[in-house]
Amino acid sequence: MNNSYKEKNSNLFLLLDKIKKEGYSNSINNFINKYPEFGYRFDKEQGSMVFRSINGNNTKCLVINSDLGNIPEFLSQLFDKVISIDTEEKILIQIERFKNKKINNVQFEILESNYMSILTNDFDLIVLNDIKIKNYNSKKEIEKYLNSIKYLLNEKGCLCVAVQNKTGIRVINEEVNNNKYVNNFNGYNSLLHSLGLNIDSYWALPSHNQAHYSGKISDDVSLKWFFHNFDKKFFVDNKFKIIGKFLKILNKKMRKLLLIKFCPSFLFYCYKDQSCNTLEYKIQRETGYENIIQNIRPTKILYFLLNNFGNPEKVVTCNHKKYDLTEKIFEINRNLSEIKITDEKISIENWLDGVPLDKSNHDDLKLTMNWLKTFQNKTKSEFLDIHDIEQEIEQVKNKLDSIPEMSEIPYENWLDDYKHEFIGKKIQKTAVHGDFQVRNILVDHKKLQVNVIDWDWRYEEKGNPIYDFIWLATNMMMLSKIFEKEFEYGTSQSNEIKKLITIIEDTLKEHLQVNFDFIKLQKFMILRFLTIRIKQGGNGHLLYIDILKILSKNTN
Repeated sequence: MNNSYKEKNSNLFLLLDKIKKEGYSNSINNFINKYPEFGYRFDKEQGSMVFRSINGNNTKCLVINSDLGNIPEFLSQLFDKVISIDTEEKILIQIERFKNKKINNVQFEILESNYMSILTNDFDLIVLNDIKIKNYNSKKEIEKYLNSIKYLLNEKGCLCVAVQNKTGIRVINEEVNNNKYVNNFNGYNSLLHSLGLNIDSYWALPSHNQAHYSGKISDDVSLKWFFHNFDKKFFVDNKFKIIGKFLKILNKKMRKLLLIKFCPSFLFYCYKDQSCNTLEYKIQRETGYENIIQNIRPTKILYFLLNNFGNPEKVVTCNHKKYDLTEKIFEINRNLSEIKITDEKISIENWLDGVPLDKSNHDDLKLTMNWLKTFQNKTKSEFLDIHDIEQEIEQVKNKLDSIPEMSEIPYENWLDDYKHEFIGKKIQKTAVHGDFQVRNILVDHKKLQVNVIDWDWRYEEKGNPIYDFIWLATNMMMLSKIFEKEFEYGTSQSNEIKKLITIIEDTLKEHLQVNFDFIKLQKFMILRFLTIRIKQGGNGHLLYIDILKILSKNTN
């Protein structure tokens, strides 16, 4: 464990003291700024790992080793009551966290030697976030511990065990707890099967704390597809392209061996009931697809459905809501002139081929610009007027005023600059994707076409057409390895980014037949996305604040 981890863990009570004096949000933001590697510990997305085990019984759940509250916060959306258990300092921080977020259905208990004696055996779900007991070298003691947890489940209940693999590769920088029982896949598997429960085992990447991708270990069809597309899923870092080439040549036996040996984390779902009546099994039964990979997004869960030949054909989208498993899977067919956004809990649509937009490929960017122009031309409506712009600004300003860090940013001046950019310009409203960024733009090189994915609540039927242009440019700048320099502009900005911005600026000018000050539009877009990220929770907004500080120092 490095010094940063030791320092952070020794300062939890100090952090708690600051929370009480300075408020939760401000203290946590300062803490994450000092220790950015711990940002994931304040991101409720971690709790999404339990989503597949939902069985329609959502009365009561228990989270053991709940850390700083990510999993309880996520589950508070799905269950009537959540009980969160951890050490005193972590629970005290959680209490402040949920008070700040006005979440009232979470009960807190201190992790003590007799904590299980206060619990009853009526839990629909129990999440064991790592196995941590004093006698961690004793298999007998571990089995005794797990059996005591099993006793707390009701007859339809599920025990979800999320664990690190001691021989696994660390894809991302996370805390490794050495004062706990750790084992490899076979060790965990043996221990859990001794409980006499029905076990489903899954791989998770990049970790069980951030299980962005996961799939059943016995499902080689989906594993083969994921290995063959590994470099696309982790496309931002070039080192994964090398790993991706190696993974493509493995056969079935080697894939399984490599997975069990080196996968960073595993997820085990243990059921008393043998009926397989869970959300994921429901999707399998009703769609007819047996091969599934789960992809976690900030506001939803995606399931990639593959046929028996290993080709993805459908995508199922699930919202973060309560389920009773009577929900129908709503089918969506999209076309450019009629984008349907549904409030249905579960929806299914066709898989779209392609690889995420490569910002270094100018031909792909130009293809994307042509797609965007076509999309906007087909969805034109009435003209924007100054009242529309003022309404945009007012919505953003009201949210910015309540963010303490914004006191250092001259955002009111920037909002005025944004308004003046539209005075005297005739621009028609168009449909707006709302999150037009690299990972949502898939380029199909075989057909030389662009497919755009992830249409959600940010879509606007009649919006400001500059949004998607400016946000794509900003997103590509943020993906740069020297993104701090890119936002300084001038000589600090790389030639690659300068060329990309020029392509987008020229397209926007030709498309709308107007001249804009790109930086003034960009400042507003970052302010706007900052408010969106705060709404989503977690610490994702901190990056935007850092960028705004750079812009405030280096641009007028």
